Amino acid sequence: MCFQQVLLSKLESASCGIAAAVVIFFSILLLLMSCFKTQLFRICITGSLVIVCLCSSNAQSKSFNVDEVAKELNDPLKIGRIAVESLGGEVFQSGNADSILNALEAKMKTHAARCYFYIIKSTAVYLEGYKNDLNIYEQKLDPAVKPAAMELFAKAMQEAYLTGDDRFIAQISIVYGLRCYAMKELELAATYALNGLELNEKLNIENSPPNHMVVGEILYRIREYKESVKQSLKAYTKWEQQNATSEKKRMMWSCNTAALGYHRQGLYDSAFIWYRKAMQLADELKLEVWNGIISGNMGQIYYEQKKYDTALALLLTDHRISTKEGLFDNAANSLQWAARTNIQLGNKTTALQQVREALALLKNNPDVQYLRNTYYTATEVFKALGGYDSAFYYNAKHAALNDSLERVIALSGIAVSKARANDEKNRYSIQSLQKEKEKQLFQRNILMAAIVLLGIVGFLIITRQRLKSKLRVERMQQETQRMEQEITAAREQLNMFTENIVEKTSLIEKLEEQVKSKGLSADKELLIAELSQQTILTEDDWLKFKSLFEKIYPSFFQKLKENAGDITVAEQRMAALTRMQLTSKQMAAMLGISVDSVHKTRQRLRQRLQLSSDINLEEYIAGI
Repeated sequence: MCFQQVLLSKLESASCGIAAAVVIFFSILLLLMSCFKTQLFRICITGSLVIVCLCSSNAQSKSFNVDEVAKELNDPLKIGRIAVESLGGEVFQSGNADSILNALEAKMKTHAARCYFYIIKSTAVYLEGYKNDLNIYEQKLDPAVKPAAMELFAKAMQEAYLTGDDRFIAQISIVYGLRCYAMKELELAATYALNGLELNEKLNIENSPPNHMVVGEILYRIREYKESVKQSLKAYTKWEQQNATSEKKRMMWSCNTAALGYHRQGLYDSAFIWYRKAMQLADELKLEVWNGIISGNMGQIYYEQKKYDTALALLLTDHRISTKEGLFDNAANSLQWAARTNIQLGNKTTALQQVREALALLKNNPDVQYLRNTYYTATEVFKALGGYDSAFYYNAKHAALNDSLERVIALSGIAVSKARANDEKNRYSIQSLQKEKEKQLFQRNILMAAIVLLGIVGFLIITRQRLKSKLRVERMQQETQRMEQEITAAREQLNMFTENIVEKTSLIEKLEEQVKSKGLSADKELLIAELSQQTILTEDDWLKFKSLFEKIYPSFFQKLKENAGDITVAEQRMAALTRMQLTSKQMAAMLGISVDSVHKTRQRLRQRLQLSSDINLEEYIAGI
C-alpha cells in the first residue's frame, strides 16, 4: 500500500518534458496494475524509486555532458528547480559513472551545486545496487548500498543547510525524507519530510497534496496518529479544493489513512466518516479490492463496539475479496478478526477453523503484525475450547512477537526524537558556523570600510584645514587692507577736522585783532571777548573726533584707563590732543578754554598718570 504513496510523490519532483511524461505513464500503469495483481502490489517502496529514476534517465539522451550539467547545477537562478534524481539515472545508465562523478564533483562551486551532486551520486549508487538484478519484484538490493546512499544524502542535506536558503532547505528535506522512506528508514523519513513541510508553511509556500499524503502514511507507521490524520486530511482537502477528479485514487488513500488514524485513537465516529468517504471513492473507481480492505477496517471498529454480527459480515467480505485479489496476508488478518468475533458469538468450532486457515495463509505471506494478531486470536480460541497447552503455546509466541514489535515501535519513537534533535543540532551548528563566517566577513568589511572612511575623513579634514587657513589668510589680508584704508581715511578726516578747527581758531584770532585795531566800542569789545570764550569743540564734534581717533589709535583710550582708572573725560580729551602733538593754543581753541586752563588740565593729567617731573608728558602719551 505504501508503494503507491512514494511512487506518486516522486511525480512531484520528476523532470519536465519527455522525462516527466515517461515517469507519469509508468507510474499510472503500475498503480492500476497494483490494484489487481498481487505481485505488483507487493513491490517494495524502493522499487518505485528504481522505476522513476530509470524512466527519467531513459527519457533523456544517453550522452552525459559534464560541462553543461555543471553549468546548470551552478546556476543560482535554478536553485531548487533541477530534477537531480533523473540526472542520477543518466549517470548510472552512462556506463561510466565513476569518471563522470569525479569530473562533475570537481566543477561544483556552490553549496547548492554540491547538494545536487550528492543527490545525483546517491541515486547512481542506489541504482548500482541493482545492476546484477534489476528485477524490481524481487528487490535484491546490495546490503552495502543503503548506508553509502544514505551517507551521500546526509551530505546533500548538510550542503543544503549551508546555502542558508530556506526554500531550498525545505525542498531537499522533503526529498531526503522520501528517500529515507524508500529505504525504510521511517525515523529519518518522518524527521526530514515533516521539517520540509513545516518550513514551507513558515515561508507561505504551498505544499503539494502527494507530499502531505506520504508524510501522513509515514506518521501512521510510527504511531503518530494525530499528526498522521492532520497530514492526510490536508492532502484530501487540497485535492478536493482543486476539484482534482483525476486524483480520486490518492484521495481515497488519504481518506483511509485518516480513518485509520482516528480508529487507532479510539475516535470511532470520525473514523467511520472517513472510511465511508474512502468507500464512496472506491465505488466510483470500481476498485473492489479497496471495498474489501475498508470493510475489514470498519469491521474492526464494530468489533470494538461489540456489534459482532455487523463486524463479522464486514470482516468476511474483506476476507473474500482479498483472497480473490491475491492479498493473502490481508485476507489472513481479516479471517483472524472474524475468528475473534465468532468466539464472542459462541461459534468456537468456526473460530478454530478460521484461525487455522489464517495461520496457513500467513506461512506463505508472512506479515509480523498480522501474525502477532493471529497468535493472540489462536490463544483466545484454544482458551475458549479448553485447550490450554495450545493456548499457552500460542500465547508464548504472541508475547515474544509482540514484545519485539513494541520494542521496535518504542525505539522508533525515541529514534524520531533523536533524529529531530540531531537534525536541529546539526542545523544549529551549521548556522552558527555560517553566522560566525558571516560575522568575520562583516567585521572585515566594517574594518575596511572604517579604514576607507577614516582616510576620506582625514583627507577632507586636511583639505578643509588648508582651505580654512587659506581663507583665514585671505580674510586677514583683506581685514588688514581694510583697516589700513580706514586708518588712512580716518587720519585724513582727523587732519581735515583738526585743520578746520585750527582754521576756525585762526579766523577768530584774526577777527579779534581786527576788532582791536579798529578801536571798537566797549559793547563790541565785550561781544568779541564772549565769542572767544565759546566752545569751538561741541559734543558732536568730540564724538566724531573720538571715533576717528580710535580708528587711528584703537587701544589708546583703553590703555589710558588701565593706567588711570578714574581719569575724567576732560583729561581724556587732553591726552588725545597731546597725542596729536598740538600746541597749547591750538588745544585751547579746540576745547573752547583758555591756554592757562590747558596748562592746568595737562598738570592734572600728569598727576592722574602719576608722572614725576622728569618724565615728558608728550613722550609718555606717545608711548601709550
